[in-house]
Amino acid sequence: MKRVLLIRGSAREGSYTNAIADRALAAQEGIEVTAFSPYEAVFAPCDGCNFCETAGRCRHDDLTDLAREFETCDVVLIASPVYNGGFPAPVKALLDRLQVYYTGFYANGKRPLIAKHRRVVLLAAAGRDGNRALRVMADQLRDACSVTNAEPVGAALCPQTDGVPAPETTCETLCELLKRSLTDEEANR
Repeated sequence: MKRVLLIRGSAREGSYTNAIADRALAAQEGIEVTAFSPYEAVFAPCDGCNFCETAGRCRHDDLTDLAREFETCDVVLIASPVYNGGFPAPVKALLDRLQVYYTGFYANGKRPLIAKHRRVVLLAAAGRDGNRALRVMADQLRDACSVTNAEPVGAALCPQTDGVPAPETTCETLCELLKRSLTDEEANR
């Protein structure tokens, strides 16, 4: 059974972001989903203390369970609305906590600390067009993936959520990205 880590970037119950992610995941067979909401969790943001440079771990142990799931899952789905052209603050704070892997990557001779190769899929829901924001978010994820032995496989955008969005089309795109991520043998190296 494949394991998917869902990062819920929307705090709003019934949001387009959550609804699309849930529908796309429900359409997949043979998966186990662990959901994490940075809005519901209490964790310290990275404060650049440099503790991880010498200790090889974050001085905060408030994300230990999430780190274990992140390191061992098969696919990470980050489902996020667009706030001011990028990730909402709690999602960005979570991504910033990946600093420990960045530091470890270079301390480890440019080898990722995480042995298992994983795939990462992005779902973004934007009030307007969203294309520029999607590029910014995808770039941030690509940088984070580069040091965590993870591979970004693509993104689905649900634009115009302030007006008349197209969640069906977005859900179809997300379903295809998840299916490809879960079945491609390269994802299981």
